[in-house]
Amino acid sequence: MGGGKETPRQKLIGLMYLVLMALLAMNVSKSILNAFIIVNDKFEHAAHLTHKTTQAMMDKMEASMVVMKSSGAAVKEIEDIAAIIESANEIRELARTTSNFFVWEASDMIHHSDPIMPVPFYIEEGSPEKPYYSLMQMDTLSKKDDYDTAPHMYLLEGVLEPSERGTNIETRLFSFRDSLITLAAKYSIEEGGGMKDYFIDPTILVRPPNSHDTIAFEESIHKAIQTCHPDDQARIKRIIEVLTVPEVIGNHGEVYPWVAYQFDHTVIVAAATIFTALKNDVKMAEQIAIEVVSGRASVETFKFNKIIPLAFSKTSYINQGDSLGLKIMIAAFDSTEAMNLEYYIDDTVHAGEPIKFSGNPGDALQLGGGVGMHYVEGTIEVKEKGAIKKKPWEFNYSVGAPSAAVAAADLAVLYRNWDNKIKVSASGYDPSTISVACTGCKGSLKKQGDFYIARAGSGKVATIKVSGKTDDGKSVQLAAEEFRIFPLPLPSPYFANKSIESSTVKKSIASQASQVFAKLGNSPLNVKYTVTQFEMLVTKSGKIITLKAKNGRLNSQMKAAIKKMPKGTSLNIVNVKAKGPSGSAKPIGGLSFKLI
Repeated sequence: MGGGKETPRQKLIGLMYLVLMALLAMNVSKSILNAFIIVNDKFEHAAHLTHKTTQAMMDKMEASMVVMKSSGAAVKEIEDIAAIIESANEIRELARTTSNFFVWEASDMIHHSDPIMPVPFYIEEGSPEKPYYSLMQMDTLSKKDDYDTAPHMYLLEGVLEPSERGTNIETRLFSFRDSLITLAAKYSIEEGGGMKDYFIDPTILVRPPNSHDTIAFEESIHKAIQTCHPDDQARIKRIIEVLTVPEVIGNHGEVYPWVAYQFDHTVIVAAATIFTALKNDVKMAEQIAIEVVSGRASVETFKFNKIIPLAFSKTSYINQGDSLGLKIMIAAFDSTEAMNLEYYIDDTVHAGEPIKFSGNPGDALQLGGGVGMHYVEGTIEVKEKGAIKKKPWEFNYSVGAPSAAVAAADLAVLYRNWDNKIKVSASGYDPSTISVACTGCKGSLKKQGDFYIARAGSGKVATIKVSGKTDDGKSVQLAAEEFRIFPLPLPSPYFANKSIESSTVKKSIASQASQVFAKLGNSPLNVKYTVTQFEMLVTKSGKIITLKAKNGRLNSQMKAAIKKMPKGTSLNIVNVKAKGPSGSAKPIGGLSFKLI
């Protein structure tokens, strides 16, 4: 051994050792995979909390707008707050589409890993027209330790360089950063007898060459924010820092491009967590940007010259059995003073004693009632110039008959080459006035009984929109739902009523079987597949012979071979192909059983 020439046996042992070490290196423990799941959940939770904080800031600005209009504030003051809200909405829409991009990217990656798996995302927040997506729970992934999909999608084959799709991740991140800081920094204010315009030029920013050398990057930030308003500079600097990644990252003496560092030899559950972390960064940057623009609504903006009552609710329509949260507020109220009010429901003549209510400013009255329109009016106590006065208020709301539609978010899918059944309901509209259309589908939707039939197009997404007509003939969009478009799942081969999940089959049953089938197993889709060919491997005179069939039926040679096979031997059916609605035959694997 000592440095001499190795024998063939020694070389073989050495090779086996290397293979074993490689296998051990690739075997990620269950505890590590579970750790990624926990981290992903933490990122999702943090993004959700950040979203709530941002929404609270938006709600505060919208409520201020309502109060200002009701209190007789100056037109210029109302226009200023309206401009701030408009800017904030632009920021929110930019952040929403970018956040959804990273969720969709992770979703596509998971789908590439396991095409049969249900859609791995759901709608967490927002309206059907403008949803916020989140990934499903990572513990439902069927291939958590898949090493191949992420590098295959985001890196060039055989080298540590990002593919076009990998480069697009960086491009989308930096594009969002530059657009976000441009929106946040844009501000005009009257100074020194004229208008002063504040802005930022993102082209000044440079990218850190690595995670340690950030001097040039910090200098470029300092230069770029000099044209921003002094009150905004710290926050805009923070946005840039959150959304900027270095060109390369060092790891144990090796240097990796940023994308390669994220996805090289990265298991699918870890790659999904990376996308969730990017989504969290987007939500954090969005919150900071909203803080920037909302901070421009100074205390001076909210000065009022009179006191009037204000009654409002998020909705004026509820279903029977539900309650409506009605808020009674006073413009420019004192939060230290208790709110005392009295009111009548559906009683215009005020017969009997009014209903009394006492609480804190902003507390909600819980209103209900039967189906139809309801009328509420009353008074609220206001301290004005030291005296208690009662100010009148009124509110109208509707109660409708309850209706519901239930759908699984994970199954918001249209399959290609398949008549997808869509159930549509629209409460409060004449069914004859309801119309359903689909963008991303082949042709128009056809009515079939209680369902609409949708044929998916060649794209990745389809949107089904539902519209109705009011009594005056006006068309109103009632809903818009996005569906992912997937190919039909491939079937599994079956023989003697056994699938790949079985490892044994009774010889007596196998001898009587005459056909190989293709089925979707437990899938609710009633898709018919036809086996177009398969092969059977048999041993004859010590040699493996391949018997071929041009359809799903066993020929006489195959049947005779099975009868001659002794118990304990293997029955192998390989190269099974089947065709479905698409008309093209595709490989669906094979079967291997031990005869018992």
